[in-house]
Order: sequence, then C-alpha cells, then structure tokens
Amino acid sequence: MNEILSLLKSEYGIVSNAIFPVPGGFSAKATYHAMGADGIEYFVKIYDKSLPTTRFFVERIDAYMPVLAWLSALPALNGRMLTPIPLRHGGAYKAETRDDVCVLFRYVHGEAPGIEGMTNAQTAELAEVLARLHEVGGTVPFETPGLNEDISLPFCDRLLAFLDDPGELSFLVAPHAQMLRGAIGETLRLRDRVRVGHSPLVLCHGDAHGNNVIQSGRLVLADWEDLRRAPPEADLFIYAWHPHGETLLNAYAAARSGYRINLELLHFYVLRRRIEDIWVDIQRLTEEAPNEAEAAKHLGWIQSSIEAIQALYR
Repeated sequence: MNEILSLLKSEYGIVSNAIFPVPGGFSAKATYHAMGADGIEYFVKIYDKSLPTTRFFVERIDAYMPVLAWLSALPALNGRMLTPIPLRHGGAYKAETRDDVCVLFRYVHGEAPGIEGMTNAQTAELAEVLARLHEVGGTVPFETPGLNEDISLPFCDRLLAFLDDPGELSFLVAPHAQMLRGAIGETLRLRDRVRVGHSPLVLCHGDAHGNNVIQSGRLVLADWEDLRRAPPEADLFIYAWHPHGETLLNAYAAARSGYRINLELLHFYVLRRRIEDIWVDIQRLTEEAPNEAEAAKHLGWIQSSIEAIQALYR
C-alpha cells in the first residue's frame, strides 16, 4: 500500500490518507479506492507487466487513454464513463514501477450488476449509451494510432497449434478439436467482411458486459482496455452475454434508427470473442501458473466457451 501511496504523490501529485482494495476487472493485478486529502476519490488500477495476457492491455494504455479523456468530457457521455487522471507532468496517463503499471480514474460509487445480473432496463440503458458512443466517436479530432481494429487474429493460429498438442488439457479440448477448428476456419473467412468495410468505423468499448458497467445514479461504462475503432457490431456482439440480449439489439436499433445492424458481422464478433476467450484461458493455465482456485475458474470458462460455440451451430 505504501508503494501505491508514494506513486500517487510522486507521479500524480495526489496526497492520499486512505486506500483500500476493491473488486477489479479481469486484466488487473490489483485495484484500489483511494481517498485524496482534498476529498476527491480515485480508482487505482494496477497491471502486472510480466504476464503474457496482461501485456496487450499495458501496451495500449498510451493509445486509448487520451481518447478516453476526450470522450469523458463530451456532453453526450459525461458521467457515463470513467474519467482518467493524467500524470502531474507531461500529460501521459500511466505510472510505472519495476514490475507494475498504474493508471488512475475518478472513482464512481456503485456496484457492477454482473453478467447474469443485468436487468432488462439496465440492458436498454446500456444500448443507449453505446449508441451515443458510436454517434460521437465516428470522428475524433486528433490522430488515434494503434486503435484501429486488429483483424490479424493471432489467437486463432495459436489455438490451432495448441489443438495439435493440448498436453494436460487434452481431456477438455480434444473431444471438441474438430468443432473448434471449424469455428476458427469460419472466423477467418468472416473477417474479410470487416476488411472490405461493410460498416463505418466508430469508437467501440469492446467489452460492455455486466461486469464492466457500474450502476451508480446512472449506468457507467468501466474497463475501457479494449477501446478501438471498429464497426458498431464490435460492441453489439456482447448481446450474446446479456440475459436480455434481444433488448440490447432492439434498444440500439431504436436509438440509431439510421443504422442497420449487420447480422453477419455480429456473428463474426460473437464467434471471434468465444475463440479468443478460449485461447486466453488456455494461456493463463499454461503460461501463468495460477493457483488451484484460479485454475478451476479458467477450466470452467473454457468449458463454457466451448458450449457457447456448440450452441451457435445448433
């Protein structure tokens, strides 16, 4: 804790007299609620630089945080998303120690409803926020290097190679290897639809499920590590994770009556994410030495993703 307090003072110019752990997202090593001496409250997010599955998020901080700051100041999105805090000098947003990276936001009081806990009303409200994001995020008034949609899909090649030699995870993935290879092949074919530009590129959150929103006075979008310029379907695919998924699509269509959802792109993003989730959980199991409880959690997530892909083909 003392190291975090020192970092806040030296890098952000914030004196904090109280800091305590709070629940964080999938990518974070640790998250904290810090009380500033001036009464302002902050959300502190710490990443472990050494983890393979975290490296992607750390490398993108310099690309997406300035865009996030611009978005959070727009009237259409003010109070609907986390506001990042820059360092005291230089205008950058990340502070580093030998092992970790720290980013800072204004704290939002509230609870995450969770993936299964989203109500119908919350889902409709989320759709309206995403519609606002896509409307204002079509044109950013400065360059956004590193934020364009990455359709190289390297995880597909890595998962294919893993399926040839799954080792200790053979019991879980080998029975589904043929189905997974087929799903990967379909994903690689469908990505050509993204390449040819069937939909305009807008700013997308990229992961707007129920664990990444906060129910405060209004619904607030958190965890913006996947912020990117992509077709709107790169956000709308999350309907498959929400218990009121059809409400999400219908409310979005009502909020953006001039936009027609591309169902083929929607399918691509659902399939892509399921495959990516499988690979990330395999990577965490095989490269990051999780404890027994964490390993059981990742095994369960792999099984759930496999079942979700099977359901797509049914």
